[in-house]
Amino acid sequence: MTTSITRRFLAHVIRSLTYILWVADLGTGLRPVFYFLIVIYSVLFIGIRNADLGGVINGIILSSGYTPPGEISLERSYPLKSGVQLPPAVSAISAGVFDRGSGKMLFSRLPEEKLAPASTTKLMTALVALELYSPEERVVVPYFCTNIESTKAWLPAEEEFTARDLIYTMLVGSAGDAACALATSKVSYSEFVDKMNQKASVLGMKNTNFVNPIGLDGFKGVHYSTVSDLYLLALASLSNETVQDAVKTKEFKVRSLTSDFTYQVTNTNRFLWEIAGTTGIKTGTTVGAGEVLIYSWQDRDRELVLVVMGSRDRFTDTRNLLNWSLDNYAWKNE
Repeated sequence: MTTSITRRFLAHVIRSLTYILWVADLGTGLRPVFYFLIVIYSVLFIGIRNADLGGVINGIILSSGYTPPGEISLERSYPLKSGVQLPPAVSAISAGVFDRGSGKMLFSRLPEEKLAPASTTKLMTALVALELYSPEERVVVPYFCTNIESTKAWLPAEEEFTARDLIYTMLVGSAGDAACALATSKVSYSEFVDKMNQKASVLGMKNTNFVNPIGLDGFKGVHYSTVSDLYLLALASLSNETVQDAVKTKEFKVRSLTSDFTYQVTNTNRFLWEIAGTTGIKTGTTVGAGEVLIYSWQDRDRELVLVVMGSRDRFTDTRNLLNWSLDNYAWKNE
């Protein structure tokens, strides 16, 4: 009895809606009747017994391409795919191209794959350090930081540097001894790493775990992140004035506050010299990670962030993805 009443009610609603949609079809040319007849077939003949009429109507609206006032159709938001070229082949295990303005992912390859982030980790080290130190605060380099297995600026043990100089040295030259000093002068090493993971959680980096501030691989893959998470880290980094300036600095000379020691580091991101519009941000390389690169590019109307992880040739992968994205997407102001 309940089924009979339900079907009778549905038939009445369907008949009424059919008249309305028929008029809409004549007046707009959107052809909603065609889509509605498909729904009728599903409800009456395939056996959807307790149809959600709200869902049915919503499906018809979406099928017709109608966008309710005040809502944005993601399929039609810029940048829009305009070219027909296939994406380039890349050596990276995981990769992504993101439009910073819209948040759209223009290209993806296993963006949630957990992989070692190598020295891109130092972006998080910088963000946490900037919460702990004032820029001109003095930081002492512990002896054990001079012996870590990493790229170094050969900072002398027990000498003092400003926090700002160490942050620049770490981000421009990828100096692990600078990262180590920042992670141990104010709090314990483990506390600093805890703060890194807390910050990652705040940023929404749900598939990231840090076990050191340098970017070393860690034991059995416990130090990891993903392309999607590194994009979130890039956004936070580029929104910080100090980090934003450091990652686009080509060369930097660090100076000791307690001796005449100086050391000049050169940015590991060669695109700062090779590609106009490059604005950073960080390279990374370890045995476990392979080659990693977070890269940002912009012109007057466009801003892209590209991430490659587990690459055999990060610069070629990134260059090809950048060119493909610019050639095959259209921005509203172009």
